[in-house]
Amino acid sequence: RNEDGVVTLWAEDDTDLARGLGFAHANDRLVQMMLVRLVGQGRLCECLANDDETLAIDIFMREMGLRRDAEADVANLGAAGRSLGDAYAEGVNHYLERHRRPLEFALVKYRPEPWKAADTLLTVKLMSYVGLAQSQQDMEKLLIQMIHGGVPLDKINRLVAPHLDGLDNETAEFVRRLETIQPLLPAALRFLTALPTVMASNNWAVAGSRTASGSPLQCNDPHLECNRLPAVWYEAVMHTSNDYRIGATMPGVPGLVMGRNRNLSFGFTYGFMDMVDYFIEDCRGGAYRRGDEFRPLEIRSETILRKGDEPLRITIRENDLGVLECDPLAPELNNGLYLTRAWSAQRNGAAVSLDALATLQKATTVPDGQKAARKVTISCNWLLADRQGNIGYQQSGLMPVRRHSGLYPVPAWDESWHWRGLVPADRLHCEINPERGFLVTANNDFNPPGGPLVINLPMGSYRADRIDALLTENDNCSIADMELIQNDLYSLQAERFMARLKPLLPDSFAGRMLAGWDSRYDCESRGATLFETVYHALMREVFGKNLLGEEAWDSLIASTAIFADYYHFFDDALLGDDPTWFDGEDRETVFRRVLDEVLTEVSLEAITPWGKRQEIVMKNIFFEGRLPLWLGFDHGPIELPGNRATVVQGGVFSSHGRKTTFTPSWRYVTDLGEDSARTCLAGGPSGRRFSRWYKTDIERWLSGRYKELSAERGR
Repeated sequence: RNEDGVVTLWAEDDTDLARGLGFAHANDRLVQMMLVRLVGQGRLCECLANDDETLAIDIFMREMGLRRDAEADVANLGAAGRSLGDAYAEGVNHYLERHRRPLEFALVKYRPEPWKAADTLLTVKLMSYVGLAQSQQDMEKLLIQMIHGGVPLDKINRLVAPHLDGLDNETAEFVRRLETIQPLLPAALRFLTALPTVMASNNWAVAGSRTASGSPLQCNDPHLECNRLPAVWYEAVMHTSNDYRIGATMPGVPGLVMGRNRNLSFGFTYGFMDMVDYFIEDCRGGAYRRGDEFRPLEIRSETILRKGDEPLRITIRENDLGVLECDPLAPELNNGLYLTRAWSAQRNGAAVSLDALATLQKATTVPDGQKAARKVTISCNWLLADRQGNIGYQQSGLMPVRRHSGLYPVPAWDESWHWRGLVPADRLHCEINPERGFLVTANNDFNPPGGPLVINLPMGSYRADRIDALLTENDNCSIADMELIQNDLYSLQAERFMARLKPLLPDSFAGRMLAGWDSRYDCESRGATLFETVYHALMREVFGKNLLGEEAWDSLIASTAIFADYYHFFDDALLGDDPTWFDGEDRETVFRRVLDEVLTEVSLEAITPWGKRQEIVMKNIFFEGRLPLWLGFDHGPIELPGNRATVVQGGVFSSHGRKTTFTPSWRYVTDLGEDSARTCLAGGPSGRRFSRWYKTDIERWLSGRYKELSAERGR
């Protein structure tokens, strides 16, 4: 380890590095790896705890069939991916054979089974789905629930226009007649804190023509859940006989996920490609309709073993499109209309992604890196920079070829609505060396010029626009400048709203405080707290009363991540030119009424500093806060700066009944003219509570400071 506890490996080649990394991951992050595997296998009730929450997760994961699909996908591995996957498993198993199981598993009497290449592919599939493809699925399911619940089509369409223009009344009536609509996800997501979900992130690359050193700069800060220990990422410095790898790895997966070698740096943000669709199925007598005929559903029986209880047998029904959403405990299927969930990466994709990552970490130029990255089947916005001076962008993901926007369900019995294969990877968006001298992505709209429609529900552009503005005004960028941008707390969303709100603010103590707010979400700010109170009151007034109903709106905010992902659609409706959202009143009247209600007769003592509103405890992913804080498995409370639209996305909210976050999980900046990177991690290298490396980077991460990971330091 170096002085910060980061593991350094030496080997002849990437295969031997994978073997060593497997051992290092098992040594430091075995509980994390095995939890992820058990979640994906749907074996929590069997191996850890048998209760209603774990059973809901097991049933959902068995329905998804990720374990089955990952095991079948092993046959699709190319030589490079197979070599890395097998070597990595050898390293993990070498550790398992020689060391005692961790305390956590001893307590529940679980003994981890040997690791296989299929387990790595399962981890990749979970990376692809949970928090990524699933976020798109959740929004589509919300639209379906709104239609089913009788919300007028014109209102739903205006919210996400023009993507529902093709939804006709006949199809909407089919949706209203659905036999069942499953919830967004199981309400119990307790163990899913272990999953490697990457959601809202930033990355950018700056050409040498705009840097102080004359070499390109490349920066990554993936945002995900950080109220957890250990951190999702595992940093490593890895040397081959003629190269090195510096950056973030994912426990369970060999090789770099983000980082650099001697000649190339790369990182990604989630691309919001629409890889999930719903189809309406007409089912009769255990068969589904295609044209004028009915074909038998494929039946898959799964047995969930449960500690101290009888095994539970469930029935999953599938067809040529995907998994039928129905009651898995029902022995027979009632006649009627159902939804089929289709995910383009369901059966294949993880093997291709592992092969692509194996190639990417060895690439030496941006064009070669783009060729590798475009084959990754996860929806990503890749940014790359090389020592030769190139910077580039590459989109990746399995994009279905479809007739409609993908945001609403279509009748599956009409096969003209079915997917017609996938968009070829070479048609996905790609750029190199733009004239302006930099590239930025932050989950914003990156549809290829001239089509196809890849992204129908991006996140808002506030973060990307802020980074863009800061880079535009600086033509002599340094590493220090990049670190300042990664810690920026100014909100363009707040600036946009305050331009409308300032003339309407009441002449009260709170009104004057909000008028003087600098639109920054630092922990000491009371203006940020006031703005958020006003913002949510406006949203509830307009969309709670005029779209979903106040109770449904409160549930949407309190129990899902949908608003955290797609808030800009509501922003655009609230600040746009459509007066019908205000139910017969004008916007100024509604805004003034809400401002008066929220900001009148408010004292200083009643306004909590923003950091106090953002307090979280970083909880151990196994014990989940069930142990006293003084035992040291958890850390906190800590205060998070930032909010949904700032570069530092300090989003704290409840999702499916538990507190969660979107925050910078790892910060990385590098100069391609050097052989090092500057980083900080939301945790420490080790997942072992009694290791000295369990929490070592937390204070550095909170204060916006960085450490150096260097390839030049010797053994």
